[in-house]
Amino acid sequence: MWRRPVVTILMLIFAMILTLPVRAQQKNVAPGLSPAHAYVAASLPRHGGVPIGSGQVPPPLRHADPSASSGQAPKVGATTPGTTPAKPFTQEQVVSMVRDGFGDESGAKLIEQRGIDFAPSEDFCQTLKAAGASEAFLNALRAAKPPEPASAKKPLNQVQVFALLAGQVPSHRVTMLVQERGIDFEPTDDYIQEVSLAGGEDELISALKTAKVTKPATVDPAAEARLTELRQHVAHGAEFFHKGRYADAEVEYRAAVRLDPQNADMHADLALAHMSNGDLDEAVTECREALRLDSKNYDAHSHLGLALEMKGDLDGAIAEDREALGLNPDNAGEHLGLGNALGEKGDLDGQIAEYREALRIDPSYFGAHINLGVALSNKGDQNGAIAEYREALRLDPNDDSAHVNLGMALGEKGDFDGEITEEREALRIDPNQPSAHYAIGNALEHKGDLQGALEEYRTACKLNSQIPLFRQAYERLLRQVNK
Repeated sequence: MWRRPVVTILMLIFAMILTLPVRAQQKNVAPGLSPAHAYVAASLPRHGGVPIGSGQVPPPLRHADPSASSGQAPKVGATTPGTTPAKPFTQEQVVSMVRDGFGDESGAKLIEQRGIDFAPSEDFCQTLKAAGASEAFLNALRAAKPPEPASAKKPLNQVQVFALLAGQVPSHRVTMLVQERGIDFEPTDDYIQEVSLAGGEDELISALKTAKVTKPATVDPAAEARLTELRQHVAHGAEFFHKGRYADAEVEYRAAVRLDPQNADMHADLALAHMSNGDLDEAVTECREALRLDSKNYDAHSHLGLALEMKGDLDGAIAEDREALGLNPDNAGEHLGLGNALGEKGDLDGQIAEYREALRIDPSYFGAHINLGVALSNKGDQNGAIAEYREALRLDPNDDSAHVNLGMALGEKGDFDGEITEEREALRIDPNQPSAHYAIGNALEHKGDLQGALEEYRTACKLNSQIPLFRQAYERLLRQVNK
């Protein structure tokens, strides 16, 4: 994204175009200052893979547990007959323990005895460490398991499968949930077909066909009819979304919300459809309604983060991304989204840390390799950027954006022949890739082939007249050649 000058330095800022589904795998011109080149970056889904190190900002210290703010260690431990076991520590109580001087082995023992009711992110742990928490305390915190809600153990119903797909949860992850929890219905051939149309892959289809079925003890015919109607709307919505028919998807999700207005998942799905249609205000409204109904709804926090980022509220976006990561710290896509927002804020080190965390979780995450390469290039680490682009191309040799970025990074190091080779490979894959033509023009100009460079700049302008950099390069060189 930050590039060398050819003759004059043209400092331009390209805004990242976020496409849907959230951080969807499509190529765009990446954000950044480009004196002479425009880098192409991927904007990828938060789910599945996406996330994006985890960042959880400790909330204000509100001492819900009197013992946690009394200056004494909370009185917990073995319970006596007839007493209620102590509840797991909340995140606020853990922060208070460290602040009050119990972030040591004594506090670690309390956490081991009592547990916690949240998933601590690594960013949260590092914040505690900076506040004085010992390694023993942090290890106990990392090892603690938050209690699994009863709902997480229940079999999935016929609507939940579609709600997950509609929320852009990867089919593989839905498959895992079906295998772990089972289902409470017998999937018909029509149901299987609807799942396939909604984006369910063969692995999910097989899992549904072989899933353990645990039917409810009693069935209310009226409730069952409403559930069937709700499922049809969500299934159609997911199908339309999968096909890119976002307006039609919005209609179906609205119908689902009318049928079940207290269902946070339905509001979150409707929010995603609004974002896809460019209605960010409505998306924010639906996300906030989902969170009013369920403050721990991961999709609502994630979608809200993206909507706020698209509206330019980067602080709000970062806060929501971190809330989402507090609920699901191992989501590579969410780490990617957080990294994108941090990068837009100018926090390059934070951006790189989030992309690296995404790759720690999912080393085969193509988009994280691309975005990390762009961030490293912005920091001046061209060797690191080249390594990331090469790894991305190992994962997908036919991605034109990776070839474009690799070529530009090689050009930054003065390897103009290597740059031209990569850009021509990008054009073999996509002959209408304007950034590749521009990059070839830049390399040819450095090699002294001004006529060849002029023709490449001209082609880039024809393919995308909306990027001033292309036109400015063409007009500058044309004046130079005609002198």
